[in-house]
Amino acid sequence: MNLTANEIAQKVDGNILGDGETKLTGFAKADAATTGDLTFAENEKFFRLAEQSQASAILAPAEFQSESKTVIQVKDARIAFAQVLPLFFPEKQFTPGFHPSAVVAESANIAETAHIGPNCVIGENVTIGDDAILEAHCTIGDDSALGQACHLFPNVSVYHGCRLAKRVRIHSGTVIGSDGFGYVFDQDHHRKIPQIGGVIIEDDVEIGANCTVDRGALGDTKIGRGTKIDNLVQIGHNVIIGEHCIIIAQNGIGGSSKIGAYSILAGQAGVAGHLKVGPKSVVAAKSGVINDLEGNQQYMGYPAIPASEAKRQIVAVKKLPDLAKRVRELEKRLDSQPTKPSDEA
Repeated sequence: MNLTANEIAQKVDGNILGDGETKLTGFAKADAATTGDLTFAENEKFFRLAEQSQASAILAPAEFQSESKTVIQVKDARIAFAQVLPLFFPEKQFTPGFHPSAVVAESANIAETAHIGPNCVIGENVTIGDDAILEAHCTIGDDSALGQACHLFPNVSVYHGCRLAKRVRIHSGTVIGSDGFGYVFDQDHHRKIPQIGGVIIEDDVEIGANCTVDRGALGDTKIGRGTKIDNLVQIGHNVIIGEHCIIIAQNGIGGSSKIGAYSILAGQAGVAGHLKVGPKSVVAAKSGVINDLEGNQQYMGYPAIPASEAKRQIVAVKKLPDLAKRVRELEKRLDSQPTKPSDEA
């Protein structure tokens, strides 16, 4: 893709400082950029590196200027970065139609503009919307529905009775709608509780590779609009995740818990079952949530508590060795004191 700096500025609502006709043919980080590349910098350190690079132009916040490079000044360099990258690196386009090796039930209703890749299996009464993409080896169970422009990468499995709304992206190896982990102990064995609910995934959700989203026991597991889920995440049955949440790698969310809108669960956090995590919660990495959290603040530790309180506890724990040493010294001093004779009765 060949673009001028002016053309890029128009697409990101930016301002040009320098030669707006600078030709740009690629995008690279500063230390790898060559002539014709656009690079980006969001702080002083990286802007100076960008100025010293071979890049032809720099995407940067409005306060940055350069005497040697064309600068595309924007309000938020990271947002503009996300907007510009697809211009130079567009996603692969898929031809509508069915690969000859695909197995599709006669009762399935699939849009003419959808792409069904090699060795896909589409069950009975499945609905697949316009411009949807199923790459190789995807399986869609009976009575499931995929909305407009859904994109399933290779080897995704969607069990029966699941609903994916518009523009849902699911990466390789993820399973949607597998049985929730439900058992009841019956005399001498664990009796399975049938999981008869489904999964609902709302618009613009993206789920990483090798995740599992369990179907509800009764009712549905639900992932709210705009939520983004990293790789290797387990979501238990009947979990409700609100809109625009961020769930980072290796999280586990226990059954029937509710995660409020705009919350962030950092890497390797865990949420026990049947809990409520309030909206706009930020749960730090490796934290364990075992009680309800009110929300609108940061939490950390095990058990997860407000971050300010957890940090005070960490500081206090670090002082324990010195405190123990002082106690021992005081005990020695007390032991060395002469014993006073007791008063005679």
